[in-house]
Amino acid sequence: MMSDLDKFLEERRQIPIPSGDVARIKLLAKELALGVHRNLWSSTIWTELGDVPGGSIPLDEKAEYLEKRWGDHHIRLELLRGHGYIHYNRPRKAHTLTQAAFDLIDEAEPYNIFISYKRSESSALALLVNTKLKEHSLVPFVDMALEAGGNWHADLEKRIKKCDYFIILLGEKTLASTMTIKEIEWAIKYRKTIIPVWHSGFDLRSDKWNEVDSKVKDAIKQTNAIRVIEESASDYNRAIVELLNRFGITP
Repeated sequence: MMSDLDKFLEERRQIPIPSGDVARIKLLAKELALGVHRNLWSSTIWTELGDVPGGSIPLDEKAEYLEKRWGDHHIRLELLRGHGYIHYNRPRKAHTLTQAAFDLIDEAEPYNIFISYKRSESSALALLVNTKLKEHSLVPFVDMALEAGGNWHADLEKRIKKCDYFIILLGEKTLASTMTIKEIEWAIKYRKTIIPVWHSGFDLRSDKWNEVDSKVKDAIKQTNAIRVIEESASDYNRAIVELLNRFGITP
């Protein structure tokens, strides 16, 4: 049977750790506050026991969470303190979470999201997804504004490398686009969280996709996908709601 901490870790692993320093420290503060709400630990995140080299958070009662969730990322107390998420209580010799950290709980993380699509099939859906994500303070990118040229591919790869989520809109003939395949391959290469959205009759089981690399197929398979079953406003709206739910947003 899973412990409460294991359930918390499983839930939070669905949220990728952002690439930017400010976004990373904000997510850490939010998760520390969430842990207090779940009765996993107290709002005192560190009691001073002596000098800590580099100001790193020592592994106390939150050792398992910090190690399993943030083990590859160096966490520094001064960044949490500088952004106002913790306060040093001198008499108690302890760092405690501030109200600013708890205020983050109801905020959506401002993730950078790359929207990949084939213009001839999914332009309208790409614009709809872009608009809905922005309405909820997310940061989507649609490559409509990107000009083709010598650095076009390099610019796209750079944006995918820096994004937190990669949404791929899949219509009936999308995988016939070599550029779309390349974008999916970049998302796989940089280990991005990939969210496929199937629409307009897309079917991965079709014999026409036998030549598509198995890694690409695994990344967009039905078990991970949001599906638009019928070409109707209500079904597209349902898909948008499901997409927002992937980011922890309930519209």
